[in-house]
Amino acid sequence: MNQEGVTRRRIRFIFMVMGTAVAALVVQLIRVQFGPYAPVFAARAEYGASQVEKVVPARGQIYDRKGTLLASNASMFYLEVEVRQLTEESKRQIPLTLSKLLVLPLEDLYTQVTTDWAAMGQYRIRLTRKDAEGGPWPLTVDKTVAEVLNGFLADPEAPDLSGLDLVSAPKRTYPAGTVAGHVLGFVNQEGQGFYGVEGYYDEWLAGKPITFHRASIPIEAELEPDPPAGVNLVLTIDLAVQQMVETALKEAIESSLAESGQVIVMDPRNGEILAMAAWPVLDPNHYEPWLPDKTADGEGNPVITPGVAGTYEPGSTFKVLTMAAALDLDRVKPETEFIDTGQIEVGGHTIRNWDGRSWGQQTMIGCLEHSLNVCLAWIGSDRLGATDLYAYLGRFGVGSLTGVDLAGEVSGELRTPRDPDWTEPDLGTNSFGQGVAVTPIQLLTAVSAIANHGDMVQPHIVRQVVGPQGAYWPQTTVIGRPISRQTADTLTDMLAKSLEGETRYASVTGYRLAGKTGTAQIATEKGYDPKWTVASFVGWGPLPDPQFMVLVRIDKPATSPWGSVIAAPVFQEIAERLVVMLGIPPNADSAQLAVNG
Repeated sequence: MNQEGVTRRRIRFIFMVMGTAVAALVVQLIRVQFGPYAPVFAARAEYGASQVEKVVPARGQIYDRKGTLLASNASMFYLEVEVRQLTEESKRQIPLTLSKLLVLPLEDLYTQVTTDWAAMGQYRIRLTRKDAEGGPWPLTVDKTVAEVLNGFLADPEAPDLSGLDLVSAPKRTYPAGTVAGHVLGFVNQEGQGFYGVEGYYDEWLAGKPITFHRASIPIEAELEPDPPAGVNLVLTIDLAVQQMVETALKEAIESSLAESGQVIVMDPRNGEILAMAAWPVLDPNHYEPWLPDKTADGEGNPVITPGVAGTYEPGSTFKVLTMAAALDLDRVKPETEFIDTGQIEVGGHTIRNWDGRSWGQQTMIGCLEHSLNVCLAWIGSDRLGATDLYAYLGRFGVGSLTGVDLAGEVSGELRTPRDPDWTEPDLGTNSFGQGVAVTPIQLLTAVSAIANHGDMVQPHIVRQVVGPQGAYWPQTTVIGRPISRQTADTLTDMLAKSLEGETRYASVTGYRLAGKTGTAQIATEKGYDPKWTVASFVGWGPLPDPQFMVLVRIDKPATSPWGSVIAAPVFQEIAERLVVMLGIPPNADSAQLAVNG
């Protein structure tokens, strides 16, 4: 009985304690809700109960048409310093360790670490290094170096790096290095894509980041959401063809002592770009030298994707468009004769041939073979006239965007009689490719209508899009039919014949090819440069049903100014390799002709 009394007293005591606790909680709840500090507690609940966080999905990867990885993701680490955690020893050891480990100037690192940042209201800084222009660039390290530094931070016997912190961030990597660098573009340290494929498809590749509130109260905490991932892209680029083309371009630049150049290989049947090379090369893993100079006026800044953004006067390669218009309107025929006197006057301006000579009686094939400016100016001014010439150039897309899926495309420049700056002499000079500015992809697209039997197909760089919802294949898009099939095939035959007579540097044994050389002066503010030219060539084959087109552009060659000497051999080398790499058998008639010849 005595034991039962003790138990009851203990139970009553426990209930009293619990009751007192419950009463205190009730009082505190009432105080929080209605007491003088209620607004403070409400503000804390609003701003401190959860933390806004942003979840960024992994950026989509990029592959070539055969599945070779061109762009992927890795981790990098920013090196930051919490200045309030620095010690006198770590102020000395951090610069010393980093300068040895990363081969960086000790003085610059020491200045950054020892500056009195707290006096300026900064308590955390991000270390930087000097870029190619001498400006500050965020200092980052890869995973291997980060593991070494973290090992130092965890080891009490290691140098004192107190205050140093490694902040992880995603990094874009390009396994092929400089190969196709201009095509790919790059992703900056903030994860934004610029230029090329990375810039054009930035939103698709990046996916959709999600912002959410992470609750501080455990019972309200949720799992981190999974944001929609970025899509993967399969390009039309063939990495093997791209490497071959880049090698041929590099050798041509070096042998001709040229300044720069581009080559584009495209399938005229569907607009797929098999290769797009440019020199100087761009390594998207180290893109800092290619960043625009924000202190300048923009002139002189490098063109990241010159195949779609680098304009030039096309010169004689443009003559095929003028000839196409005249043939399509039946103003001339291949056998139409023209007496070349070496000069012609259009709008009071005298136009002469590239060599200053008169070539006498010529057919239209001869005009193309000998690349006669006077003949094409006659066709433009006398046979066509301004209305018809510019109408056809518009149908070919000159002066307009092609819509190629690469960031930074420009439209070039074509003055017409509607423009206040147009003059009548433009009618003559435009007819042979002077006074008009195009991009390589624009000219190649226009000429593709001739190679593709009259159908002009939109060029594109993405072959397949693979996303969470499945795969998508962009369809071939015909963006115009500027000339008839008969005109296209007639002109292709004319260009094949003229090519056989114009230059042997562009022929490939066993295959019939068509094409046109170009040598253009370079326009400056003071007129045309008397020294430098742009040597070019555009060709396609094998005939009668071409499977590839190649445009070669070489800027400022020093060994020779002529497209037939500088650019045509590059086309020949690439075409010889392409027919093998693409598995195109020789044409029996062409092979027999070569044997008999």
